[in-house]
Parts: sequence; structure tokens; C-alpha cells
Amino acid sequence: MFRRNEGFFLSEMLLSLAAFFMGGVILLPIAIHVINQTVESEKNTAASNLLYDELMFLKITGTDSGRGYIEQNGELYEVVVTKNEGDSSWEVCIHYDIAQKQHQKCAPAE
Repeated sequence: MFRRNEGFFLSEMLLSLAAFFMGGVILLPIAIHVINQTVESEKNTAASNLLYDELMFLKITGTDSGRGYIEQNGELYEVVVTKNEGDSSWEVCIHYDIAQKQHQKCAPAE
């Protein structure tokens, strides 16, 4: 029995194939979820940076930049600047999509 060392038996091959398959079934959804979270985090960071840039432009010049849409890293961000007539304050909003869901980041200009 110990002298026959010609390779794997069929049962050993099926066992290793099943182990690889189960490992793939468990790790693939986790990897997809991590990739989606990374993309969402990058879009949120880009929107925050654009919001900061628009607020700084508004604070320095006193008027909006006039940019309605900004394309960055292949993604489209909508910039909406509104002025409240009552207290003459400004608000800047950045609208963007993550997985076909509309998100926005807004901040008032001080």
C-alpha cells in the first residue's frame, strides 16, 4: 500500500476540487463587496473635494463658478449653487450617482 505512489486517487481529487470551489464561493462575494465599497468611497471623496473647491471659490470671489457639471475620473458630478434671498446666504450642493442611486453633499457658505 505504501509502495503505490502513482498520484491522486479520484476521491482525493474530488475533495480538493470541492475545497477550491467552496473557497471561491465564499471569497468571491466578499471581494466584490470590498471593490464596491472602494468605488463608493472614491466617489464620496471626490464629491467632498469638489464641494470644498466650490465653497472656497464662492468665499473668495463672492459669486458662483458657473460650472453646472464637472467630469472627474470618468464620473459626472452636478454642481448646484443657490442663494437664499431672506438672509442672502449661499448653499452649494454636489449631486452624483452611486450604483444608480442619487446622492448629494450640501454645505452652506459662511
